[in-house]
Order: sequence, then C-alpha cells, then structure tokens
Amino acid sequence: MLASTDDFRAAMRRFATGVAIVTTAHDGRIHGFTVNAFASVSAEPPTVLICVNREATAHPLIARSQRFCVNILAVEQRALAERFAGGEPRSRFDGVAYRIGPSGSPVLDGTLAFVDCALTEELTASTHTIFLGQVLEAGHREGEPLGYFDRTYRDFALGRADEPHGDGA
Repeated sequence: MLASTDDFRAAMRRFATGVAIVTTAHDGRIHGFTVNAFASVSAEPPTVLICVNREATAHPLIARSQRFCVNILAVEQRALAERFAGGEPRSRFDGVAYRIGPSGSPVLDGTLAFVDCALTEELTASTHTIFLGQVLEAGHREGEPLGYFDRTYRDFALGRADEPHGDGA
C-alpha cells in the first residue's frame, strides 16, 4: 500500500530546502521558474540535477535546448523567487539583470550562487523528468540563503559558522 498523496505532501513540507530559479533558452526565447527540487550529484565531474514536471512550460525547453542554469537565491531575493514562481512567464525577466552563460542560459545577477549546465542525461520518474547537468561554470558570493519550509519562504541564517549546531546525530 502506498502513502496517501496528502500524507506524502505534508511529510515533504517538513523538509527544509534552499530556493533557486532555473533558467534556460531555446530558439531565442528565455524562460525561468522557481524550484526547490535541485541537488548536487557529483564533484568529479561537477554534476547537478533538477526535477521538472513534464507538464511544466519549461520541460520541453530544457529537453530541446539541452541546457539550464540553476541560480541559487539569497535571503533578500524572496520577491524574485515569488516572481518566477507564478504569473506570466514572458514578463518574469522584465527589469531583471542577467548575462548569458556558457550554456546559453541566463545567469541572474546578484544571486548567492549559480551553476550553468549542459544537459547530460534525462531520467523519467513518474510525472517528472530528472535532468542531470554537467557544470560548465559556477560562481558564488557571500550571503545567506533563501530557505523554504512548510510552504513558506524562510531565513535560515544561523549566525557564525563556528557556533554549535547540535551533536551531529
């Protein structure tokens, strides 16, 4: 017997994540959307994954272009996260500064970090596709991450890095 969808969603809302905007470009069109289904896969070679619903507007763009950039947001970029999470996809980039990275995808200015990727593999998982990307370029700056927990954006800043964080269990 499988868990109910409601129980599964409630459990997953208890997993704190960072927030990122995935961008891509195809046939002269740029697109971006807010995600929290992103993870590091390997350091050698540098590889990450994103999970995208096959019904999402961005899915065929990533599949056709074979490229994407993950822009990891800082705590002060909540409005940007909200902007790319909804509304009209064509206006999401209005007034947003970016440059085109080596993959051809937009790299948003001022993000906490980014990884610009060439798509290397696609895996089907139920309603989603897991896109694996080899990192062509990465960058970062100092700052605190924007977090997401229980359907709410959060400030996960814990203060100094040398403060105790529990017993490690």
